[in-house]
Amino acid sequence: MSGMRRAPRQMPPRSATAVASSPWILVSIGVGAMVVLLVVAVGAYRGPGAEYDPAPPVGAVPLPERASSAGRESSLPSQVVPGLSPRRTDPPSPTGTGPASPKPSPSATQASHPPRPAPPASSAPAPPPVAPAPAPAPLEARYRVTDTFSGGFIAEVLIRNTSRRDRSWSARIEYPGGRVVTAWLEGVPQGTFSGAGGTLTYRSGPDLAAGSAVALRFHIEFASPRPASCNVSGRACDGL
Repeated sequence: MSGMRRAPRQMPPRSATAVASSPWILVSIGVGAMVVLLVVAVGAYRGPGAEYDPAPPVGAVPLPERASSAGRESSLPSQVVPGLSPRRTDPPSPTGTGPASPKPSPSATQASHPPRPAPPASSAPAPPPVAPAPAPAPLEARYRVTDTFSGGFIAEVLIRNTSRRDRSWSARIEYPGGRVVTAWLEGVPQGTFSGAGGTLTYRSGPDLAAGSAVALRFHIEFASPRPASCNVSGRACDGL
């Protein structure tokens, strides 16, 4: 329309047009802002002063103090980092074919093998030595019954001298409850006898020659043909 007038066109400011047409300007501004922030952070940081005493972290184990030649100095506690085991400080064991067995201590050896107690000393005096019994005379005697009858019997003891010299002898024969009627020697001089209480005791007359024998006979009544005892000069009779 010819009668109408067109409004004049507004132009944007020159500064906004320059920023929009040059993006490197925005990058420069961002870099500058980061530098400024870095400088501010460095200035705000301060190192620990002389009175700074950091507290030990939780789980730290204090180490004992060590003695030195110049005095006693304390070592700082070692920090324990979770997930890591502490470093070993003991020396490694020597290598060998196998683990060495520990030597038993003297006390353990004495406990496993206790010493034997000493036998108690005998305080009782030793009994006196018994004198040996005298050896019986070298005479042999044998008993036998030669004849029996009603109410009694005739018995004999044969005596032999086995030594090399002449010997006297004595005989003792016991018949409990019996009665000795008489006694005699066969073919030699008679001796003496006693028959009290059923016990016959006979002593020889002359000595019995070496290597010879004599028969002592006797009559017994109301007794068993087996005597209770029979011996000649301390030696028991055979044949009983």
